[in-house]
Amino acid sequence: MRLSQIIELLGNNVLQVVNPGNIDPEFEHVESDSRILKENDLFICIKGQAFDSHLIARELQKKGAAALIAETAIEDEEILIPIVYVKSSRLAEALLTMEECNHPYRKLTTIGVTGTNGKTTITTLIYHVLSIFERKASLIGTVRNVVGENVYTNPKNTTPGPFELARLLQLSTKLKSEYFVMEVSSHSLSMNRVEGMRFDVGIITNVTRDHLDFHSSFEDYYRAKMHLFSLLKSNGIAVVNGDKINIADIHISRNRIITYGFGDESDYRIEDLDISRTGMDFTIHTPFGSSQRVYTRLIGEHNAYNVAAAIAVLNSLNYDMDHILKAISSFGGVPGRFEFVEEATKYGFDVVIDFAHTPDALEKLLRTARRLSPGRLILVFGAGGSADKGKRPLMSEVSSRFSDVVILTSDDPKNDDPLEILQDLESGIDKFKPYLVIPDRKEAISVALTLANRQDMVLIAGRGHEDFQILKDRKVPFNDKQVVKDILETKFRRHIKK
Repeated sequence: MRLSQIIELLGNNVLQVVNPGNIDPEFEHVESDSRILKENDLFICIKGQAFDSHLIARELQKKGAAALIAETAIEDEEILIPIVYVKSSRLAEALLTMEECNHPYRKLTTIGVTGTNGKTTITTLIYHVLSIFERKASLIGTVRNVVGENVYTNPKNTTPGPFELARLLQLSTKLKSEYFVMEVSSHSLSMNRVEGMRFDVGIITNVTRDHLDFHSSFEDYYRAKMHLFSLLKSNGIAVVNGDKINIADIHISRNRIITYGFGDESDYRIEDLDISRTGMDFTIHTPFGSSQRVYTRLIGEHNAYNVAAAIAVLNSLNYDMDHILKAISSFGGVPGRFEFVEEATKYGFDVVIDFAHTPDALEKLLRTARRLSPGRLILVFGAGGSADKGKRPLMSEVSSRFSDVVILTSDDPKNDDPLEILQDLESGIDKFKPYLVIPDRKEAISVALTLANRQDMVLIAGRGHEDFQILKDRKVPFNDKQVVKDILETKFRRHIKK
């Protein structure tokens, strides 16, 4: 691409061009990582949380950058290469990266899922059904990224940055994928990571309190989620939880909006939900006048919504309902989402691992557990650091209201003081109900298992599938399910032998 083409592509995002020169330079590549910058690259300066590449403009010029894109002033008389000042460097990064890669999403059916909860389950379920149908698909999300035979575990972000996203899209087209199914986080929508992409289907599950450390207000968070629908292709559709989202907030024609939920006006309406420990079934009414019974191994009203969303998407893509429902029945779920630790059943109680880390998700987890367990609910949970502090006491209020025993412990403290996080959590606890504060997560889990009687259910929430705890700059191996299995294997088996 030449400088003139870049200025034209960025349009009204361009504020000023400094040092334009008398030639129209052509660039080998667009780059935003100074470590891999090559000669004749166009470099995009971005101010991040830990590093601001605007501050190393002279070094970038020495390394061979042919021009810079910047959003804050670079006041250095030694800089002689062109500087294109823009309103948003991140927006420029998203647009130019996708342009350089020749918009690979155009060759794929792209499905994006946003919402506070449910993204991973819905994307993984859709991917599972497409795989059963022997359709090539890629999956991008919180737990793993899958492109062809390539599986990338523990991704850094739920939604990749522009360069990584473009490469994953390119690889998908190279491997002849037909579908690209991805989670779209509010961070990625606010930071323009997906601004260069367009979706055939956009799905929104719900919007409840989360990430208010990043977003200035709940309204800002809500607007970020709704922005997904401005990124639809010209004929793209919105699939919306009609019980949780006001469709008037989605500014596309009504005939491009499909709703799902329990409400009478839902296009895909859920009815007669029956939940057991091994799964659930419900009736789904379609907009075409048909009604069919759905069986799934997933558990909980929130998962009925997730399954209905997947059905609505797949049916809108012209897949047969009978085939969809058969494929859904074989889906075993996502690791760390209401996942039973089966080794516990021999001791007469249940243990469930779940990713719930917001007030709304905790309430859904506990309400589901209450329907299944005749005994007490013993909840172990904490709160992540470097995140929304305001939700911490709200999570504790929910835990006191819906469980019988609460054990507050550490989650991923990151850069926060673990004891301060526990103090924030304890401020919301009902002091007239049984609770413990045990900072060490392994010890907290061990105590919960020791407290459990027959028919009780121990719920370990917040981390789900995750394999590490993050303590400042350290990542400590820790998987809740494996810790439970280890404790049961040592402590409990030894106790039985005695």
